[in-house]
Amino acid sequence: MIRQFKRSDLEAILRIENKAFPKSPYNRFTFLYFARIYPDNFLVFVHEDEDKGKSLIVGYIIFYPEGHIVSIAVHPAYRRRGIGTELVAVALKRTSGKASVEVRTSNEVAKKFYMHLGFSIQTIIPDYYGDEDAVVMVSNSSKILS
Repeated sequence: MIRQFKRSDLEAILRIENKAFPKSPYNRFTFLYFARIYPDNFLVFVHEDEDKGKSLIVGYIIFYPEGHIVSIAVHPAYRRRGIGTELVAVALKRTSGKASVEVRTSNEVAKKFYMHLGFSIQTIIPDYYGDEDAVVMVSNSSKILS
C-alpha cells in the first residue's frame, strides 16, 4: 500500500535511507522539511507482514509537483519486488508522465531501473555529488501509467 508520509514513519525512513545511501544519506531535518513543504508528494510504501501481524515501511519517494524525483529508496530486503516501480508510477501519474532524476554515473542498477521505466539520459552534471558526476534522466512517456 502506498500512502502519504506520517511523522511516525521517520525512523523507518532514516533506516532505509542509511542502507540505500551510506555515503550521503539525508538527515531527519531534510525529511521533515520535505514533509512540510510537499506533504502530498512524500509517499511511503507499507508492506503488510501477515505472518507477524504488522505493517512495515519498506520504501519511499519524494518528488516535486512538476516531477523532479528528489529521492527514492527501498529497503534492501524488499528490492526487486516492484515497489520502486509502483512508487515511480504514482509520481508519474501525478505529474502527467513527466519526471526527472539525477543518478550517480556509477550507479548502473539505478540507471537500468529508470531506463526500464521509460526514462532516458538527457545530460551529465559534472561533480554533482562532489566526488562524482550525475546523469540526468527524464521521462516524458506514460510507459508505466497504463
